[in-house]
Amino acid sequence: SPLFKLLKEKGASYGSKAGWERPNFFVSKGKGTEEVLTFKKPNWFDVVGDEHKAVRERVALIDQTSFSKFRISGPGALEVLQYLAVSDLDKPIGKIIYTQFLNNRGGIEADLTISRTGEEEFYIVTGSAFGVHDRSWIEKHSPRDGSFMFEDLTAQNGVLNLCGPHARDVLQNVTEDDISNETLPFSSFADINVAGHPVRAMRIGYVGELGWEMHMDQENMLAVYKVLAEAGSKYDITDVGYRAIDSLRMEKGY
Repeated sequence: SPLFKLLKEKGASYGSKAGWERPNFFVSKGKGTEEVLTFKKPNWFDVVGDEHKAVRERVALIDQTSFSKFRISGPGALEVLQYLAVSDLDKPIGKIIYTQFLNNRGGIEADLTISRTGEEEFYIVTGSAFGVHDRSWIEKHSPRDGSFMFEDLTAQNGVLNLCGPHARDVLQNVTEDDISNETLPFSSFADINVAGHPVRAMRIGYVGELGWEMHMDQENMLAVYKVLAEAGSKYDITDVGYRAIDSLRMEKGY
C-alpha cells in the first residue's frame, strides 16, 4: 500500500494477505511490534482492545487497500450478475448491494458487495484472499460475445476506511459535498472530493459502525490520509489494524 512506510513509522505490526502487507495492529514506539505466537493470551490483546474501543467510541482510519476490486461493464453486465447473485441487482445508480454468488448445489461461492456505478457498469469489492477465485467464477460464467468487460482494479485503487461515531464529523470537515444520512444513507455511495482529491465514498463497512470505505487512485491515498488524520485529531483519531476489524465484525455478527 502507498501508506506502508508511514504506517510502519506509526507502529504498524504487519501481517500479509494475498501478497499484500497490511497492519494487524499498532503499538507505541519503543514497545516492539513483533507478534509473539502463543496458545495463551497474545501480546497484542490489550493493544487491539484499545483499537476496538477507538472505533466504537471515537473514530479510526484503516488501510483496506488489499481488498480485491473489479469493474464489470457492457450491455451484458447486468444479465450476468443477475444470474450469478442471489440478490436483485437491478437497482438505481449509487446503490450498494451486499450479496452472495451460489453454485448449483446452493453452496456459497462468493460473499461480496456490488455497486451500480452506471446503467451498464458495476463495481465489485471482495476479500483480499478471494479475488482470484471470485474473478475466475465470474469469468467462467461470462459470455465471450463482447457484451461483457471485466477489469481488475485491485492494484489501481486504494481503500481507506473512516469509521466510528465521529466519522461524519471528520469527513464533513474536509469535503464540501453533502454526506448527510439523508443524502448518503447506508448501502449507497457518492463520488465526492476530499481536499480536492476524487474519492468514491461507500457507506458500508465490516466493523458495524458509522463509516465510509473510500476508494481512490492509489496516488492520492497519502494526501487523503493526511488530511483525514489532521481533521480527526480533535477526536483522537486512531490507526487500526485487521485484528481489531475481526473482533469488531464478530461483535456485530458479520
